[in-house]
Amino acid sequence: MKVLIVDDEPDIRAEVVECLGDEGYDWVEAENAEQGEMLIIEDPEIAVVLSDIQMPGRTGIEMIAAAKAALAGADERIIEYVILTGHGGTREAIEALQLGVLDFLTKPLDIDHLLHVVRRAEELVYLKRAQRHHEQGLKADVQAKTVEVRRLLGSLEDAYAESLDCLAVAAEYKDPETGIHIRRIGEYAYLVGAELGWPRERLRMIRLAAPLHDAGKIGTPEAVLLKPGKLTPGEVVVMKQHAEIGHRILSRSKHTVMVCAANIAWSHHERWDGSGYPRGLKASEIPIEARITTLVDVYDALRSKRPYKPGFDHAKAASIIVDGDGRTDPSHFDPELLDIFRTRCDDFDAIFRRLTD
Repeated sequence: MKVLIVDDEPDIRAEVVECLGDEGYDWVEAENAEQGEMLIIEDPEIAVVLSDIQMPGRTGIEMIAAAKAALAGADERIIEYVILTGHGGTREAIEALQLGVLDFLTKPLDIDHLLHVVRRAEELVYLKRAQRHHEQGLKADVQAKTVEVRRLLGSLEDAYAESLDCLAVAAEYKDPETGIHIRRIGEYAYLVGAELGWPRERLRMIRLAAPLHDAGKIGTPEAVLLKPGKLTPGEVVVMKQHAEIGHRILSRSKHTVMVCAANIAWSHHERWDGSGYPRGLKASEIPIEARITTLVDVYDALRSKRPYKPGFDHAKAASIIVDGDGRTDPSHFDPELLDIFRTRCDDFDAIFRRLTD
């Protein structure tokens, strides 16, 4: 398994090379996108690519797109791409997600996290190769090891779930205070779904999909997203656009989890009484998964510190949801879900305490 490092900064390449070398990885490096594309195409051993975005000449995104196009076809190689960036541009981030980039690593690099991502990319490459061999019948021993292949395919599903988590993190990476927020949203939603009596597969789906509710924030300017004071009317309009942006990004996939996530992203700011946005849906017009996410997202937002507010304790957050405070009102929520919250609110608090930054 060979790793390609593409970055115009020699110090960054040297740091990554040293890290990979100490772990026994084969590696090759390129100082620009043109060299990187040539190596990807010509060296069949390259299976993981770590690339900067902004470089002299072509960007890392353009390199990935060109390499994928050149390698497309029946014999397309399996390569996982990881972005190394110190910029975090919205347009580039969206393009990278659409190209299927596995993860985003911000500079300065956290070496332990870098190694974790490389190992995960390596595992995903091996799992996808095993799946391809199984589907095409290219190796006789795959047929003889059906049980093992099934285990590998199950691991591939786990890797897919972790990739969804990376997509959710991509939406949150502008604000380092909210990273663990996305994990809590999945756990709250799972809890509510279980109270509704949902089967295990549906519970698994909402645990994966609900954390993607704010994927559209990747298209929100940081000046608006992180503004410490009250937003202007124009800024409110910009902020509200994240619901439709998230739906456009996530609806590109037909996978069941992604379809669910797209509906959640589009509708998690709708309200039971019809006063929400972007479409003014009300009551059962709002998908149940979005109704759940609306409730749990409000709870977690009340508990969390934000640039414009302190974090509230559990008692105050629960009181605001159940009794209202002039801004949040019980009429915003599905009454059945509100009853579940009243019954299980201590479990919400336990999740928040367990998954706190």
